[in-house]
Amino acid sequence: MRRAVLISLALGLAAAWPARAQGEPAAIGAAPRRGPAAQRSGRKGAPAIRGRGRVTIHPDWATHPATRYAALDADACRAEASRRSLEVTAVESAPGVLAPVRIPNGVGGVVFRTAAPAHQRASSPFDVFDCRIVLALHDWSALLRAHDVEEVLIFSAWRPGRHASGAPERRHPGGLAIDAYRFVKRADPISGARASLDVDRDFHGTPGAPPCGPGAPPPRPESIEARELRSIVCEAADQHLFTVMLTPHYDRHHKNHLHLELTPDVPWHLVR
Repeated sequence: MRRAVLISLALGLAAAWPARAQGEPAAIGAAPRRGPAAQRSGRKGAPAIRGRGRVTIHPDWATHPATRYAALDADACRAEASRRSLEVTAVESAPGVLAPVRIPNGVGGVVFRTAAPAHQRASSPFDVFDCRIVLALHDWSALLRAHDVEEVLIFSAWRPGRHASGAPERRHPGGLAIDAYRFVKRADPISGARASLDVDRDFHGTPGAPPCGPGAPPPRPESIEARELRSIVCEAADQHLFTVMLTPHYDRHHKNHLHLELTPDVPWHLVR
């Protein structure tokens, strides 16, 4: 009888626990949102540090591009985009996104888009970005062009939340993340063919291992494409362009894409 009761309780708790969407990382080192209730560390203005065992804490976190961009308000981000002469199109309504924009012609010579036809992308929610991550993508484009990449295919940027209240959200519900799965190179000047780097096909990661740094194992099997994809990730990590970078090393949900994200109010970054 007692065993039956315990099983019933376990099943009830499992049913009540909210499911996590496939491909969406679990909360890692998440800092509290801005507000009077947010706990602070001993340093004035610094967010509370959580998740120490899973993230990298940087004493100079405030100088990182990802930190500076994530801290911008909507007006400041639009002003910076204008200063850089970025072609961004404001989106009238995108609940949860602080400064929603579209970038139909890309930024910095690189197009970031879903695989939907152009006429659908003009109204698709998945091609909406928060202005702040567009600044990070603009920085990243310089590294991508060095690898002859001119187009990055993504599964989505904004993914509208199920219970969007209109307040700024994080990750995909806030338009602050992209899931990049293919990097398309410039056309060959002779054949016209366009090579690509596909995360699912070419990354050749080791689950659980770091993708960058001295402890990172080489791709298995090793290939030119795998090495180049690793360089694309680690060069961006070295420049701290994103707060969170999740690769196929992270878990099975990320086997086929790179999750790249800006996270406001945190003094850490995560590359896995």
